[in-house]
Amino acid sequence: GIRLALPNSTKDFLLLTSDLDEIPKSRFVRALASCQLPLPFQSLLLQCEFYYYSFEFRHAINPSWPGGSVSRFSPNDKISPDLRDARLNYRPMPGTCVHCSYCFDRLATVRMKIASFSHTELDIPKYHDQKHIIDRFRNGKDLFDRASDPLRRVYKNETELPRLLQVEQKRFGYLLNRSAPNAGFLDV
Repeated sequence: GIRLALPNSTKDFLLLTSDLDEIPKSRFVRALASCQLPLPFQSLLLQCEFYYYSFEFRHAINPSWPGGSVSRFSPNDKISPDLRDARLNYRPMPGTCVHCSYCFDRLATVRMKIASFSHTELDIPKYHDQKHIIDRFRNGKDLFDRASDPLRRVYKNETELPRLLQVEQKRFGYLLNRSAPNAGFLDV
């Protein structure tokens, strides 16, 4: 697919890949676009600040998450189909992105994620219960009662919010404050 997008490219290009919930920080993208990159270029692993439910809660033990990657390719380079696993050998770049797990605006989306992901042992009625989900999201508790995944509340002055959230606070209220009785869910 990448070759189809760049059929006549004669220049080297950077490929930034990430999951939808791994958001590169704009300052990092600007710096990357404006700097003279060394040759050979060592691929980068973006280290994400690891949030749960909103930008109010971070993972207490592992506050960083291995996120997206940046690689440099020449027009004739073969691009590995295994970019995701290869990234764990790349040079880590701390504080370059955010990862927001279960940062959904609808309770129905939380339930759909629970029902569809690979950890089938966690797809039980208790974790689909509206009261349980709202309690976890409001109070920063692990959705699946795992003691190994404690969360800690962070405050606005500790967090570098993505620019869009700063500008559109009303639109993205669920990403900023889960303390309402409905935990910010639009369908409750």
